[in-house]
Amino acid sequence: MKRITFIAAAVVVLFLTAFVVVRAETREGHSWCGHRWHHLGPASYLARQLKLSDAQRAQIGTLWQAERPTLSAHIHELLAENNEMTTISATANPDETEIQKIADREANTIGTMLVEKARLQSKIYSTVLSPEQRAKADELQKKWESHLNRFADRLGTQPAGK
Repeated sequence: MKRITFIAAAVVVLFLTAFVVVRAETREGHSWCGHRWHHLGPASYLARQLKLSDAQRAQIGTLWQAERPTLSAHIHELLAENNEMTTISATANPDETEIQKIADREANTIGTMLVEKARLQSKIYSTVLSPEQRAKADELQKKWESHLNRFADRLGTQPAGK
């Protein structure tokens, strides 16, 4: 009886080990680390999905380094405007016209940041990516927009009480 129990336990352990190994090997890009461990962010995901070479990664890094000072200045500007907005809205009777002026400045700063983002994407798209990678990037963009549309639809259909 002990022998049968021991053999059955060994077989179960072997099957579980095989299952874990097969599952880890089939997880695209995650391997043994699991779904969220050692996650390097969207840039690494895109680099893996687009199969960027080291030279392409270096080109993108150079383009990004050139844009960092501009982006940093815009972020500091946005934070300063946000601090102004917080200060004014914390008062007992906030001045609506002043709030609108600050909101307009914030909108302008965000618009400028979006233009910078589009400019950087355009540079990467036209100078770094191959035609196959551009097609894959377009596919990923459509997939992202689809996810956002589904998210917006779910937000619109959820009851207010939840």
